[in-house]
Amino acid sequence: MKKSCILILLLAIVPAFTFSQNLAEKLGYPKNTKLLIIHGDDVGVAHSQTQATFDAMKLGLVNSTSMMIPTGWSAEVGEMAKEMPDADIGIHITLTNEWLNYNWGPEAGKTAVPGLANEKGHMYPDCGQVTANASPEEVEKEIRAQIKAANQMGITPTHLDSHMGCIFYGRPEYLASYLKIAQELQIPAMINQQMIDNIIKPNTALFSGINVDNYPVVDQLFMAYPADYQSGMEDYYTNTLNNLGTGLNVILIHLAYDDEEMKAVTKGHDTYHAPWRQADYDFFTSDKARALLEQNKVQLVTWREIGKTL
Repeated sequence: MKKSCILILLLAIVPAFTFSQNLAEKLGYPKNTKLLIIHGDDVGVAHSQTQATFDAMKLGLVNSTSMMIPTGWSAEVGEMAKEMPDADIGIHITLTNEWLNYNWGPEAGKTAVPGLANEKGHMYPDCGQVTANASPEEVEKEIRAQIKAANQMGITPTHLDSHMGCIFYGRPEYLASYLKIAQELQIPAMINQQMIDNIIKPNTALFSGINVDNYPVVDQLFMAYPADYQSGMEDYYTNTLNNLGTGLNVILIHLAYDDEEMKAVTKGHDTYHAPWRQADYDFFTSDKARALLEQNKVQLVTWREIGKTL
């Protein structure tokens, strides 16, 4: 065989083995870039929450959010989104109702998904009760109902994630439905390697037909916990930004104003309450946070951008 023919064959083979791109490269950045999504959960749970989140997206560093559909203020998200048509808004799949005096039932209706409603017709307060009572079919029906409702509000979701992690900590079938629906919509669904190793790999038959390799995997996921709040949110977030690794990082935060509405919604809770959410807002609209991103050479990205790489 002539040398020129061999060379052509080698050139045809080499790209398949040497030019695969990681997520940063697919987005147009150097391979070792620190990518970061600063994600405000829970829009739609209350006016205070939605207003603070949209304010932080306009004035601060928050660049992504996801909405709770069954809650009383969800329709307001659709109205506020009209002012930010390119906003990165996903569905915060909601299967629980954790508040004392502020209650909601499933979007699909308690008759359609009785396993997601208690005797009062409200969603259960924690993921354990969801897992004990809700069938996989009911959860999938509820996910689809929430997405349909968002569409009716004018929202085309850029991604999916899970309120309180019930999709991730419940039955494996919940995660399968979550990924299947994201695949149908051709949008990212937030997952990390732990979910792949502990849920997907032990249940390969359940995930048949779902191209898991196509989903961008979060390399590091951060969220403040009660001990972090007690020691100081500014210290926690400063340390987080100073220690981001390369790859895709996501910081989950909960923004709201420390006002009478949010105090009423979170009554009886000494964590994730109104002061906590105000602290999140204060930090991620601060000059200090902006400076830390610059000092650590962090590149903000959104789920909307990531979705274009699928």
